[in-house]
Amino acid sequence: MNLSPRLAEPFYFSGNSTGLLLIHGFTGSPSEVRFLGERLAEQGFTVSGIRLAGHGTTVEELANKRWQDWIEGAENGSAELRRTCTKVVAIGLSMGGLLSLELAARGLVDGAVAMNAPMVLVDWRTRFLGLAKSFVRYVDKSVEHQAAFAASPEEAMQRFQYTKFPIAALYSLNKAIPRVRKRLGLISCPVLVMQSTKDQTVSPKSARILAEGLSAANPQVVYWGNSGHVLTLGPEREAVALEVTRFVRQVEGLGIEPQI
Repeated sequence: MNLSPRLAEPFYFSGNSTGLLLIHGFTGSPSEVRFLGERLAEQGFTVSGIRLAGHGTTVEELANKRWQDWIEGAENGSAELRRTCTKVVAIGLSMGGLLSLELAARGLVDGAVAMNAPMVLVDWRTRFLGLAKSFVRYVDKSVEHQAAFAASPEEAMQRFQYTKFPIAALYSLNKAIPRVRKRLGLISCPVLVMQSTKDQTVSPKSARILAEGLSAANPQVVYWGNSGHVLTLGPEREAVALEVTRFVRQVEGLGIEPQI
């Protein structure tokens, strides 16, 4: 559902010396993480919700973007926060979670939150993207797929997303997943893994895979039983914001219990 372009705009809230980089998912936009960003800003953090290349504009633009473009955007976002903040935590949803982990593997952040980050995708057809990209440019999202992203009409109205997938860009993301998985052992900063058990896009097995791969970082793993893929806009979003705040406070070393 394509809605007001305002929903697709990046956002920034000035705060203290802890910078939080919020990263949305594939075919999505900053609207997916804006609610979380607002809650975190209320806690006094500096918050930046970036817009990844090809997102929030037209699906035709996204068709020409690849994983390298998205990680470059994430790197630039973390570097911008680092200019004014002493600590930077990357917080990402879906592909954004994958990017957060890659930033951690590169040693660019002091902590990472990966929400419904894909290690295993539910749709088995993604295995054949390499064949499909040669003769199919786009695939429409099914009604079922779009419904899986929104728990309610109100939730859907808060998001800007594309109604179809550009196959070549999705193939690039699919190829990046195993590369990030192989690099999980490089991560030594604190990591919070969050997974919705009702996720119909990313298999909940992904959280277990991440936990095993991140063993050196001793990650915290939290499951959510009433939310779908867009955890940040689901029925547990207030509790999600509270959990993320608790983790960031832990990274800060303050040990302060937040009040949201």
